Amino acid sequence: MPTSPTGLGTGTESQAEAALAGHPGIARARVTREPGTGRLVAHVVPRDPVAEDGDDRKRVDEWQLIYEWVYGELPESGGLGENFVGWHSTYTGLPIELAQMREWRDATVERIKSLKPRRVLEIGVGTGLLMAKLAPSCEEYVATDFSATVVETLTGQVAEDPALAHVRLHNREATDFSGLPDQHFDTVVINSVIQYFPDIGYLADVLRQAAALLAPGGAVFVGDVRNLRLLRAFRTAVLAEEIAAAPETARELVENSVLEEKELLVDPDFFPALAATLPGIAAADVRLKRAHHHNELSRHRYDAVLRKEPAQTVEPALTAAWDPGALETLLSDVRPASARITGVPNGRVARELADLAKLDTGRTPAAVTAPDPEDLHEIGRRRGYQAAVTWSAEGPGLVDVVYTRDAEPGVVPASAATPGLPFTAYANAPSRAAKTSSFVAELRAYLAARLPAEAIPHAFTTVEDLPEGTGHADH
Repeated sequence: MPTSPTGLGTGTESQAEAALAGHPGIARARVTREPGTGRLVAHVVPRDPVAEDGDDRKRVDEWQLIYEWVYGELPESGGLGENFVGWHSTYTGLPIELAQMREWRDATVERIKSLKPRRVLEIGVGTGLLMAKLAPSCEEYVATDFSATVVETLTGQVAEDPALAHVRLHNREATDFSGLPDQHFDTVVINSVIQYFPDIGYLADVLRQAAALLAPGGAVFVGDVRNLRLLRAFRTAVLAEEIAAAPETARELVENSVLEEKELLVDPDFFPALAATLPGIAAADVRLKRAHHHNELSRHRYDAVLRKEPAQTVEPALTAAWDPGALETLLSDVRPASARITGVPNGRVARELADLAKLDTGRTPAAVTAPDPEDLHEIGRRRGYQAAVTWSAEGPGLVDVVYTRDAEPGVVPASAATPGLPFTAYANAPSRAAKTSSFVAELRAYLAARLPAEAIPHAFTTVEDLPEGTGHADH
């Protein structure tokens, strides 16, 4: 069997790296195992960039055209702050129930209010779902959207409400911060918007500029972020009927669906990685969404907050691995000032991940006790603790929960990001989805002719660069 030219890596990882290094279209490659699942993942640097100049601009323009049409065609529904028309379930294609949408909206508003907003900038205001609830209690509220139709409609609605006289609306793209004062806003809100950004570089640029506008102690709230770690599980669930009808092509169907994803999905580790590069940003606080209903919003999306110095970060007095029989005893009898419980199975996504595991292995995984994240909050509440639930570094189906006595947790540190990775490793690339799909299909065929099946990576990501000394193979 061939070995890695670098002499790094072991077993199947080395075999795959060595084979990829021989492909004429690859400059560098690294193969790793995904935490929790053990799947092989190939990170490759194409010799010729997959995306072409202008692709980002094209994607932004496409979304703008879509939303100008959508907002122009959709009727008013329920007045300012109550227009949920257009929110459809990817699972069914039907509108998400109104009670579920209101729960989603109210939980988002409460999370933002916990940041104590007074001077707010909202990027991507949409139909004003959040603005209507937040602006009346703020001193200043600046809202932007790239849809001229949205801004025109909201301008008329705001003019009719004296409680919103301090609201200013602007028609502009997310990257346009012209005329906005530095170190002025205490809260910047970017909610359910970034999935329409063309790539992770565009997102990083927006967040860098937004962070520069924060006053000391301020926060950038990034809401409704689609979780890259769960994309395969989500697509498997969405395609359940097609998989049942043609099980022999199920894996190919799912992988192609993942590669053709047109929205931006981001690994939770991106936010601490970005925070480490931003002057004055103390930490990233990444949390699951609060919700009793199970839907794609509560299962597959999360919220992240970038906090500017000074910020109070929770340093748990005790850290313990998940033990369903010991948690209540810990909080009732030991009663630490704070505790971080790691590796808790996430009941919201357990079934979808089990279906994915069966697809990958052909075997139904053993059942595990997987609490609903809301139950973790309730366990703490009954014993005088506040809870914050964040994603775990131990696997896509696991979470960590941080308990603090009495007070709301401050900034809850996310799992440590792998140092040295380029930002492109933390996201898909919707602006080049079609080209990436074709390139990956070519790589799969190339490896299939050279490697045993167990050495062929399950997933491929294209990145702009790989850090030195991380076990990569050079062409």
